[in-house]
Amino acid sequence: MKRILILLLALCLLPITACAESLLTADTVEEVGQFVLLPEGDQLPAVEAGKVRYISLTNKAGRYFVESAWRNDSYDLTTKTGGYKADCANMHTRAVYCMALSYLGIDVTPVMMSELSSSRDITAPFDGVTARLGNVERVKPKAYVFDTMVENYLNDPSYSPVFVQFRKPNGAMHTVLVVGYIPETGGFIIADPAAPKLDGETLHVYKMAFHVMRQTVLHSAFYDAFYASQVQDVYQWHLIEE
Repeated sequence: MKRILILLLALCLLPITACAESLLTADTVEEVGQFVLLPEGDQLPAVEAGKVRYISLTNKAGRYFVESAWRNDSYDLTTKTGGYKADCANMHTRAVYCMALSYLGIDVTPVMMSELSSSRDITAPFDGVTARLGNVERVKPKAYVFDTMVENYLNDPSYSPVFVQFRKPNGAMHTVLVVGYIPETGGFIIADPAAPKLDGETLHVYKMAFHVMRQTVLHSAFYDAFYASQVQDVYQWHLIEE
């Protein structure tokens, strides 16, 4: 009996796993991670509205890369033909677009985007693809567009998480998806299709803070790489009521 009591006491002292009711209420990396669907094996998980299906860029970006998301009998975006393997900006934007729409329950992959548009060469914000999906539209830009879109997302599940593309100090473009907000600090939690590594750990979700005017990146887990990056584009999508 004494051993049982000691075991129960030890269990009570263990950290409680973070829990949020939904992605909209998640404000820690651990909570957000519960609503990001990661691939297992060579298949993407099924889309679930209210969760983000993670799309990895390349097999060098972590173990979550699923080749079928980027290649089929009609198009192969894993090759350098047309520049898409070398053009990481386009790879980033496709992956983030697909992740944003997955939150709305829309099943689309980067290679499906080429099928829908009947072209390998497509660029953000992918309005032609969106139009062919039929039940979703891009939110038109407004004043204070970043904060307005985050507010839309946090208050209405018919709005997607926020697509943010920025230019790093070295000139390279990078695109992430804002999936969480941290009220205490005013910072954000983003999903990154590049799945960068920090101290040997692959991070598909991590914290990022922006300047008060949302024009530059102030801080992230990868401070040296992203500090002072300039925000270039901000997009969001919205389900159309039938």
